[in-house]
Amino acid sequence: MLDKIFLSLFGLEWFGFGVLGLFFPDVIAGMLGVISYSESNLYLNETRALYAFFTILGMMSLMSIFNVNLRKKVYLTFAILMGSFLIGRLLSFGLDNSFSGASAMIFINELIVFLIAYWRYSRREFIF
Repeated sequence: MLDKIFLSLFGLEWFGFGVLGLFFPDVIAGMLGVISYSESNLYLNETRALYAFFTILGMMSLMSIFNVNLRKKVYLTFAILMGSFLIGRLLSFGLDNSFSGASAMIFINELIVFLIAYWRYSRREFIF
């Protein structure tokens, strides 16, 4: 039951966030305070590629509610992704002095998702 709650929350969050960035990358950029440094549309291409991954990960999370064989893989994917983001953000906080209210909230969200995903993935007895 606990896995279904976590996977539902992860799925809704990342699917919703992914679809928003996939179809409305400028809205996401505005929400995050990101400014394009390029005159070309390459940033749109890169943003959509990244948010397509988020959309698919959200769908996988929702599908794993019903497909128990997928759950451990979804948790591992979330743990790897969030762990990578956390490392990158910590480096950025130190190297770029980019720590702010918005970046702190994003960091906290990613930390919570990472800790839950890692905890659920690393369980010795994975309960379906």
